[in-house]
Amino acid sequence: MNTEFLSIGGYVKASSFSFSGGATEYYFMIDSKEDVSFEHELKNIYNTYVEAMKECGLSGYTLVFSRIYVSDIANQKDMIRNSAIFRELKMGAVSVIQQCPVYGGDIKILMYHIKPGNTALNKKTFDCNGEKHRNGALIKGSFYELLWVANFYGIGAFDSYVQTTEIFESFDHVLDDNGLTLLDNTVRTWIYVRDVDNHYKGMVESRKEYFEQNGLTPETRYIASTGIEGFSNEVDSLVAFDAYAVKNLVPEQIVRMEALENLSPTIQYGVTFERGTRIRYGDRSHLHISGTASIDKHGNVLHLSDVKKQAKRTIENIKALLAPHGAGISNMAYIIGYVRNLKDRRKVMDVLKKEIPENIPLILLEGAVCRPTWLVELEGVAIIPDSCDYPPFF
Repeated sequence: MNTEFLSIGGYVKASSFSFSGGATEYYFMIDSKEDVSFEHELKNIYNTYVEAMKECGLSGYTLVFSRIYVSDIANQKDMIRNSAIFRELKMGAVSVIQQCPVYGGDIKILMYHIKPGNTALNKKTFDCNGEKHRNGALIKGSFYELLWVANFYGIGAFDSYVQTTEIFESFDHVLDDNGLTLLDNTVRTWIYVRDVDNHYKGMVESRKEYFEQNGLTPETRYIASTGIEGFSNEVDSLVAFDAYAVKNLVPEQIVRMEALENLSPTIQYGVTFERGTRIRYGDRSHLHISGTASIDKHGNVLHLSDVKKQAKRTIENIKALLAPHGAGISNMAYIIGYVRNLKDRRKVMDVLKKEIPENIPLILLEGAVCRPTWLVELEGVAIIPDSCDYPPFF
């Protein structure tokens, strides 16, 4: 395994993971210039993107998924959709969410690319369920098919329970069309809830019922997930959703990640997601770390009102999830942090700079966590070498 961390032009941080004869995976965090108009930010970020792709030998052909984080989606979405950078990102699955970047410009982009090794990248992009902005990408490798869906914003009554149910039903249709299921193939979800303090409960209840109907229980498994405050394209949407699934996995490749001395199972307080999920391939493992906060083994919030101690405990919890799998923070491909209160950003960043290697792509966003007393949350993915009897990743 060869791991590289790159800094390109002052506005790009990237990580890459390559394996002998296999595909190279890239994660990019792209920032924009501060104190210029949003239109100029879009132009600047496009030029930065072109430069970064050229330096890494990548293109729209290798793009799989991207998420655009913005500060004011209601006023910025039309400019985004008409921009050169958005046209490029439409070559993969692309999501747009309002979670204000707390440092830098008004827009940041997370991107995931796959550069094939000995095989071609067979990719198809599509719109989902007849909705203009819901979209997806299907990538076919030699052994697996990777399905990404993005921008599933809530439709229907102004009710998070109703909108969540519709989103999961629509996602299930996409899975079924591609020969996948929620239980057997879905690896990771991101669920964004408008005004999370008031509307998170409806999402949680809907998801729990839908999972039970589809065989996801404490005895089988749940899905690694982040549930956080975020605003989608439409002002009447209370819920938005991105997801990732893999075809041709066998159950033994999907490994529940736990750290029971640090974190309780989520079902203990009525929530249905995994703390983390490891997917094992013949050449590598992906360790998907769910949204993680300052929690103890009984499900209690630790360090009330102390954001720095909460940030440190959150990192300790992530380390505890990674350690049984022979991984650590240095194996993270990227980390996303969320702060409830913008005024806490410097305190949180002080902790993160001490605890997270400087070369790992990191972005800090404004986003309230599912309990008001949680002041900070972190998530990400780690990639480590593996050697097992399952086919390689790509």
